[in-house]
Amino acid sequence: MFGNVIYYDKNKIDEYRAVVKGQRNLQIDEYEVSNDKGVQIDLKAFGADAKASKTYRAKVQESLLYNCDEFEKMLMGRDDFFDFTQSEDYDLTTMSRGTIIKFDGYIKVPEEFDYTQTIDRFKPLLVASIVNDSMDKPEQAAVKSFFETTDTKIPVLIDLREQLMCSKLISNNMLVKYEDMEEYEELEVTIIARITSSGMVKSQKAFYDPLKDFMTLNRVMRRSIEGRTDGLNEIYADKDYRTIEVLAIYQ
Repeated sequence: MFGNVIYYDKNKIDEYRAVVKGQRNLQIDEYEVSNDKGVQIDLKAFGADAKASKTYRAKVQESLLYNCDEFEKMLMGRDDFFDFTQSEDYDLTTMSRGTIIKFDGYIKVPEEFDYTQTIDRFKPLLVASIVNDSMDKPEQAAVKSFFETTDTKIPVLIDLREQLMCSKLISNNMLVKYEDMEEYEELEVTIIARITSSGMVKSQKAFYDPLKDFMTLNRVMRRSIEGRTDGLNEIYADKDYRTIEVLAIYQ
């Protein structure tokens, strides 16, 4: 399979891979390759002399697309994995929480989130206007850490055979810029995800709260805010949905 990886949650995939294998993952930064007769490797591809008897030290080159393919192959045959790209007989509504699914679909970021993203653009100006010389260093550090949060989440809506799924993409796992995500709304992508809701969630329940998921405010601080402006309002789906934890997206 060939394509472009748009989103990849390395921590989660590594964790679930270990569960499937039944053992901890071994992180290999580099390894030795030899051109002895017993080793089947094309050293010429590495620019090495295949005639001389030598040992070479090689570094592992990460390939996210390869990792996705390998992870999917490991999941095949398991009772808690369903590949919607291979069968139309699966029913999403009956699947239990924790099930991993693979499917093709379209991702969409709610338009309401554009306001939130715009607010994010002004963070540096907000920090500069709030932090001043009258603050002591601990206060300055607290304000900067609050506005410089990097593990923010992006809300997405995904349709699968007339069933709606909602998720929150961790910005640090994105491999494309937020501004470029609009281009992928019209392109079918492949998604690997884990179901996180125990059943269908009513549309009256918000699936994304900018104060919690984007600004990472705790419960006390969120409750202390009486009114919300555009960009800080909770985001709702237009029908009942299931929540999923997206592991990877590629196209």
